[in-house]
Amino acid sequence: MKVSMLTTTAAIAALAVAADTAVIVEVTSDGVFYTESPFSPSSPASVAGELDSQVIWHYSQATGLHQKTCPMGNGGEYVFTGGWYGGARMFHGVSGDGTVLWQSEPELGPNEYWTLLATGASAATQADRYYLARTFSIWNDNGTPGDPGDDYLVSENNVEVCLFNGSDGTPVWTWNGTGSFVAGWVDEPGKYDCSSDGGAFALGGLIDGHLAVVVFGHESPEPVLIYQNPEYSYAPRQLRITADGSKVVFSVGATLLRVDVASGELEDTYNLGASTDCFAVSADGSLVAYGFTAARLAVWNGTSYNTAWSRNVTNYYAGAASISDDNNVVYFGFYRNNYTTNRIYRFDASSSTPVWLYDTPVGSGGNQDIVSWMKCSSDGRWLAVASWGCQYGGGDEVIVLDDQDPSAPVFSIDTPGSMWHVDISPDGTLITAAGKHVHANVFGSGTDVYMAEITTTGIEPGTPLNLGFSVNPNPAPGSMVFGFDLPSPGNVEISLFDLTGRVVERAFSGGMPQGAHRMPVSTDLANGLYLARLTYEGESVSAKVVVSR
Repeated sequence: MKVSMLTTTAAIAALAVAADTAVIVEVTSDGVFYTESPFSPSSPASVAGELDSQVIWHYSQATGLHQKTCPMGNGGEYVFTGGWYGGARMFHGVSGDGTVLWQSEPELGPNEYWTLLATGASAATQADRYYLARTFSIWNDNGTPGDPGDDYLVSENNVEVCLFNGSDGTPVWTWNGTGSFVAGWVDEPGKYDCSSDGGAFALGGLIDGHLAVVVFGHESPEPVLIYQNPEYSYAPRQLRITADGSKVVFSVGATLLRVDVASGELEDTYNLGASTDCFAVSADGSLVAYGFTAARLAVWNGTSYNTAWSRNVTNYYAGAASISDDNNVVYFGFYRNNYTTNRIYRFDASSSTPVWLYDTPVGSGGNQDIVSWMKCSSDGRWLAVASWGCQYGGGDEVIVLDDQDPSAPVFSIDTPGSMWHVDISPDGTLITAAGKHVHANVFGSGTDVYMAEITTTGIEPGTPLNLGFSVNPNPAPGSMVFGFDLPSPGNVEISLFDLTGRVVERAFSGGMPQGAHRMPVSTDLANGLYLARLTYEGESVSAKVVVSR
């Protein structure tokens, strides 16, 4: 049975070809060198054969930069990146070739230069608005460039927030919070966020040594809210803003806080327990996914958050989570406590019983593999995952899973280093990924940024094939009837998968005529949740099946 639209060999070949379509940028002591492929990235069919999923472009710099964030804008038109020891970079997205459109660094005075430059990038998904937050120190070379012996520090803990339109590298406005606001490390994702239309941008930090969150509107650099809480002496560890920009939800140590943007009122605090960087908030703020040694979900009841469920995960630690916009689908990414493999769980928000789980291949070596970031499409069908990767073997650092067939990634990228961030378009057709050119546990710098198109052969994302596939009764006592309607004669395969994605029973394989069909099946499978998959002429649909005797 065909359990994945991309075979391993074909996927590797596609990636090798796609890599040839990139513009590779390498910075060395001798200067900047660009290597362009003879193939045209705008014509993938000429090199990608029958495969639909492909890398559109790949930006690579060998030294001196480490991009950790790569949000894409409205329709994937632009990709905005930020990270450590370098300014923000803007790329053309789906129509681009990996060439930097423009980049932004702090404006300095004569003889001045920056150090410790960290830049966070955020992009609206429904408008042409892009925010950066950056921190840096300023030094003066005292008129002797190249001789650091007489250089002196001008200022440190400088912080700026800028708003851009995609095509223009000149900021619409800039807010300078130096001297009043300490933003901390903004080079990693999760320390800031903007609303879907870019009408609001939130940044966490400190004012006078205690917790502060600054919220901006798009019309002016004057903050619309400066929230302070002297009970906490730490900046937010993770921060999210709701899709409409009305609420800011963030974690400080083991505590979650929810603040109303319009009034500045603290609406609730909630104990997260032993939770680390695993933190996801639904688009409307009604669900929060978090955890460390367990997957946990909190639900807003109108006045406060309450624990909906918790599921312990032995020998794994939670690294990331994601929630669909309709609040139905919840994903968790766990990494093994020996850092050699990762596990992805898919839950319905209403239940702590996993719908399925996927284990990445086991690697080895001393470099740690963790799930660093996850993002799902609006409907929850497509999940993009970024990870650090193992020293030897293991899974690819970028994978995309299809909720309708979680047995294997439909797309992956084996990167030279570690990925810190991944973004996916609301419809699941595009992804971006960014990270370090060498492993996160290895000394060095450099960066890789990818943009890829994600489709499955014959099935466009978000529009599954309509075959009327059904299972009755469901729950089933061991015998069931599969119903479906074929538009024309063709080959049909029906298989059952367990929660790990393993085929546990092949119910049917062969040719069938056009029309409506009812196929009785008896099984000795143990009680539990399974995934039934119908494949018809290379296209597939799936349905959940509960066996309960």
